[in-house]
Amino acid sequence: MPATRPASPTPAAPAAGPLTTASQPLYLVSAAGVPNYGEELITRAWLDYLALRHPEREVWLDCPHPGRAAHLFRSTHPRLRTTDTLWELVRGGDGLDAEAAADRIGRLVRDLGSPWFDNGLLQLRKVGSIHLVGGPHLTDQPGLLSAARAVHEAFGVRVIATGIDLPADLDAFAEVEPAETALDDAYLALALKRPLFDRRPTCDRVVLIEGDRAEWDDATITATIDGFAAGISPASVAFVEALAPEDHRFRGVARPDARFHPFGELWADGLPARAGQRWVASRAHVHLLAAAAGAMGFVVIGDGGEDDVANRRLLEQGTGWVPVAPGDVIRSEDASMDTSFPDKAKQFGARKRALADRLYPL
Repeated sequence: MPATRPASPTPAAPAAGPLTTASQPLYLVSAAGVPNYGEELITRAWLDYLALRHPEREVWLDCPHPGRAAHLFRSTHPRLRTTDTLWELVRGGDGLDAEAAADRIGRLVRDLGSPWFDNGLLQLRKVGSIHLVGGPHLTDQPGLLSAARAVHEAFGVRVIATGIDLPADLDAFAEVEPAETALDDAYLALALKRPLFDRRPTCDRVVLIEGDRAEWDDATITATIDGFAAGISPASVAFVEALAPEDHRFRGVARPDARFHPFGELWADGLPARAGQRWVASRAHVHLLAAAAGAMGFVVIGDGGEDDVANRRLLEQGTGWVPVAPGDVIRSEDASMDTSFPDKAKQFGARKRALADRLYPL
C-alpha cells in the first residue's frame, strides 16, 4: 500500500497558563551570518548583552545563514540556537506582490500547513519576545515585519525593534526607539566588556571602501586612495575587509602590496583602529568605531546607499570626519576628527545599554 501522507501539524492548544518570563526563550532576528562586520558586530553585541542579563534563558537567532552564525557567535550566549525560519518564510514569497506575500505569511503563521516552516513557527508561539535587531535590512525585507506582526496579532508575542531606519508602521505593534533619539545598535558594543580594538601595532593610514558598490568604478576610487596615500610608504598603509571578498577589491587595484586585515582578523582580534591614525572609509560601522577609538578620517559618501545614510547620521552625531565624494582627491594630512566624539560615543553606548535594560528587565 502507498505510504500515507502525514497530516500537517495543527496549531498548538493554548497552554494552561502563561509561561513565566524567565522560562520563555528570547528570539532575535538579524541579517547576521554573511559575514559582514557591521551586522555581525551588532548581533554579537545583543547576544553578549543577553548573556550578561539573561544567561539562563534560551536565545534563538533567526538569520539568513544560521550555520555560519553558529560559528561566529559560539562565544556569546551559552544557550544560543540558530535558525532561518523567518528568513526562509520570507524568501518563499519571492515573485508575489507585497499584499499577496503578506497574506501568505500571515496564513502560514496562523494556520501552519508546510513542513518547511511548521516546526519553526510553532517555536515562535512559545517565545517571550521577537526582537528585530538593527535597521537597514528591515526595509529590504518587509516580509520580516509582516511575520512579526502576524505572530504578535495571532499569539500576543511581544515585538521589539531597535536600530535606525525603522519603518514608521512598526509603532502599531512593536516597542521601538523614538525616532528622534534612535541610535545605531553598534553603540551597544561600546558599553560591553568584549574588546573591540586590535591592540597590536597598526598602520598609520587605513583604507576601507566598499567593494560591492557597483556604481563606484575602479578609476574613481583609486583617485581618492592615491591622494590619501601619496608620499606614504606601502608599509604604512593598510586595507581592512568588512565584507569578504568584496572589500579586497580596491586594495587589489590601488595598493596590492599594502598590509591587509581580512574579516577573520577583525573578528578575532578587533578593528585595527587607534588614536593618531588617519582613515578613509565608507562603511558606517567602521566609521563609527574608528572615530570612537580617536582616529581622524575621511568618510566617502555616495548617493543614497544604506551606508551613505548612516554615515551622514554619524557626522550629525559629531564624529568630525571630513565627508568626501567618490573620486575626490584628498590629502591624508587634511583628515579631521572631533576630539569629544570618543567620550560622546561612550555616552551613546550607555544610552543604548539603558534602553536594553528597559527592554529586557530582570
